[in-house]
Amino acid sequence: MSFVDTCSNRHRIATALWGIAMLLRVAMAFAVVTLLLIGGAKAALIEGTNRSDLLFGADDDNQQNPLVQPAGASNQSLNNTDVLDGKGGDDVIIGLLGADVIHGGKGDDVIVGGTEQFTQPNSDVMFGDDGNDVAVWRPGDGSDVFIGGRGVDALVMGAIDRDAHNVPVISPATGRYKRTGLPTADVTGQNGFCTLEDVRDQDLGYDFLVRFFLKSTGALAVTIRVAEVEQVFCTSRTAAAITFADLRAANPAFVEVSLDEVAELSETVRQIIR
Repeated sequence: MSFVDTCSNRHRIATALWGIAMLLRVAMAFAVVTLLLIGGAKAALIEGTNRSDLLFGADDDNQQNPLVQPAGASNQSLNNTDVLDGKGGDDVIIGLLGADVIHGGKGDDVIVGGTEQFTQPNSDVMFGDDGNDVAVWRPGDGSDVFIGGRGVDALVMGAIDRDAHNVPVISPATGRYKRTGLPTADVTGQNGFCTLEDVRDQDLGYDFLVRFFLKSTGALAVTIRVAEVEQVFCTSRTAAAITFADLRAANPAFVEVSLDEVAELSETVRQIIR
């Protein structure tokens, strides 16, 4: 065999090995994401990695789970409540059913407490931690808590797009969420509007109460408690338009903004809402 033939064979072998390595890498990444999507083997407690993860609540800490519910005993479950910890990375974390406790961890995280369609318990507690985090609330979820942590954090009140099983649809995204995708939500056209109440001088420990009212009846639906949150996006009371409040202002109030203005305020929020 000539020197040229030997080099050619080595090149083909190296190319084949590189291809196999790439396939294994893709397969391993898919396996990791798949495990995160189903919550692995852990009931109720779901932990991410230091990479960007897509996490869903398992919704399996209930009376139908024999691991937590002995036969003949009173209810020992958490009624589908999950504890989700994103750890590091730019995570997308969705709690689904139950009164979930969600911790984004370091990174620019997007958190959805749930889309419970009024099924109780449905009051979630969400911690953004370090980074520019976004919490998205949908009508049908309960009165929640969002503590943003360090960074410029945003609360979005909007009708999250869901599939036939009431699970938020994850759409392709760009930038830091290219690996996970993002939920999307209709803020312009939802049937509700928001008000703000400054409670920083009270004993609640929160900064503001964000109250969501139904346009059709004027009834108060839910109250979101926020602390260390800088931005709120909601819907106009009188028009099909997006409203924005800067909680860092001396007297924050909702004003109408365009989608181009949303992009200037938060690139992540712009990818989520319409």
